[in-house]
Amino acid sequence: MAWHCVFREEWVHSACDSKTYFAGLDPHQRQDLADLLPYLACGEVSAVHAFGGRLQGRVPGQAQVLLQQIAADERRHAALIMSMQKQLPSPRGCLAPTQLAIFFQRLEATDPAEHLARVSALDRAVCRLLQPLLKKGGVLSRAPQLHQDLCALRRDEARHVRLTRRMASDMGCSVDRQMQLNQSIQVRLTALMSSVADVLLRMGSV
Repeated sequence: MAWHCVFREEWVHSACDSKTYFAGLDPHQRQDLADLLPYLACGEVSAVHAFGGRLQGRVPGQAQVLLQQIAADERRHAALIMSMQKQLPSPRGCLAPTQLAIFFQRLEATDPAEHLARVSALDRAVCRLLQPLLKKGGVLSRAPQLHQDLCALRRDEARHVRLTRRMASDMGCSVDRQMQLNQSIQVRLTALMSSVADVLLRMGSV
């Protein structure tokens, strides 16, 4: 088994400390963004624990190095999102943090191949969620640095999908099982975020 990946430092900012970071968004759009971020934040923090925690001792040595690098990505993502949250309004009607945490904790599995396959499916679902929000001409593109940072985050997540899917496959997860997880976790994430479905539609419009 061999996994190879070049991790590039694409991030200019690890925190949104610029006064102009959200300048292209009106107050309603900033509120919409604030309503979405708790879901991303909880996912990133959960991913840090997933990649940097118990899974480390259950995979081959070479895979451990890659998981550590992915965990570093996720820590950077979490720091960026938390920095955004400090400058945005409080979210409206978000699920309680414990409810969000339970969703992500239930993705854990004792078998490392299954665990990696589930993580790959979740990252894939997040990429699909972000794709319409980051299109050119969309709401978020009106704030260039914000848009650039979230595009970099999505590129990281897409790379994580490829890596974890390959590792899961090499450890014994079948293509059929991965496809099943991709579908089921996409459905579960959509259901989890049903309360912000209207926000996703607005943010994804041109």
